[in-house]
Amino acid sequence: MNIKQLMVTVLLSSLLTLGAGVAAWECWLKPPTLVSFDLKGTTDQFLIQSAKLNITNEQRDALLGRFNRKLTQVIDRWATEHHQLVIVSPAAVSGMEDVSPQIRHELALSMKEKEK
Repeated sequence: MNIKQLMVTVLLSSLLTLGAGVAAWECWLKPPTLVSFDLKGTTDQFLIQSAKLNITNEQRDALLGRFNRKLTQVIDRWATEHHQLVIVSPAAVSGMEDVSPQIRHELALSMKEKEK
């Protein structure tokens, strides 16, 4: 093996190793990013809207339970799909992305679906 072949082999080996390292970082090792969500504002908004409904206390309790289940499901799905950790807004550091509008939109769509 001459020097030129050795250099090409070392270069290709280095590039493959670097590529595998970058792929591993992006797919498995990269830590999730932090985003904030306005839980209090979302819950307050729901309570105000549900107070306007002409329903019984039992129906209101069932609606609140459904809201809580759907909210948990939507936040869990968001965190998984976007590889993000969702924290409440008061715990957020300045400059952190606020995903409240996106999660509220998905929550509204989820609330319109029938329960399984």
